[in-house]
Amino acid sequence: MEESEPERKRARTDEVPAGGSRSEAEDEDDEDYVPYVPLRQRRQLLLQKLLQRRRKGAAEEEQQDSGSEPRGDEDDIPLGPQSNVSLLDQHQHLKEKAEARKESAKEKQLKEEEKILESVAEGRALMSVKEMAKGITYDDPIKTSWTPPRYVLSMSEERHERVRKKYHILVEGDGIPPPIKSFKEMKFPAAILRGLKKKGIHHPTPIQIQGIPTILSGRDMIGIAFTGSGKTLVFTLPVIMFCLEQEKRLPFSKREGPYGLIICPSRELARQTHGILEYYCRLLQEDSSPLLRCALCIGGMSVKEQMETIRQ
Repeated sequence: MEESEPERKRARTDEVPAGGSRSEAEDEDDEDYVPYVPLRQRRQLLLQKLLQRRRKGAAEEEQQDSGSEPRGDEDDIPLGPQSNVSLLDQHQHLKEKAEARKESAKEKQLKEEEKILESVAEGRALMSVKEMAKGITYDDPIKTSWTPPRYVLSMSEERHERVRKKYHILVEGDGIPPPIKSFKEMKFPAAILRGLKKKGIHHPTPIQIQGIPTILSGRDMIGIAFTGSGKTLVFTLPVIMFCLEQEKRLPFSKREGPYGLIICPSRELARQTHGILEYYCRLLQEDSSPLLRCALCIGGMSVKEQMETIRQ
């Protein structure tokens, strides 16, 4: 291979005659000599310097934005006209960084929401906006005439816990009413008991064992159970009993009421609940009990007919 001009010059400079010494001019040339660096290597060095400057500037900007100490990011892809990274890779990197920032902002918002929820007292979970605005609080349960049978009240708390454990009932709260394992012990009228048997319902389900006595006692309750576990009867039967007691003590006249309100998330569930209420109210009427009217208010039906039922 042919030697380049600087290499030949260097070779001549390094040669020393045998038995002789270099001159002062040659020594001065050695001091001023700058080693040759290939063009490709010089470009790489220059590129590294530019990348270091860019990284340093980006770290300072990030420190100013976040107000925290600079943190080196080894995975950052250098961007710039002299970078050997394609525009597609740069776009992907920027997209990933934007998603990471978005996730961090979302996590921060979730933490703030959790703090807000924790600051709200548990007793306000079932309060309306009007009650919270006026500062109305309910310390005592609703007054009802229903009480569990005496022999159930005389049972120990250990027995109640055994029943809950047997039926996998988890409860939280203070002064929880005892679980009752039969509809007859819940003191339902004979007409409702016959109606339950006609439907093939002979024994209460776990949500009914604990839920129905809780609502009949006038307590607020949030019940969670699987689909098909009989949740509808937990709130329909107590509402019927409350309305029946009210109608016996002081009958409603026109344009009074309603006494009970059930809100459903779908029209299908509203129709199903209305059918259950009408079924047991009809059985009570056939057993010489006062007439209890049920109104179904949903979209797609005549508002005039719905309002006429409510007026009665």
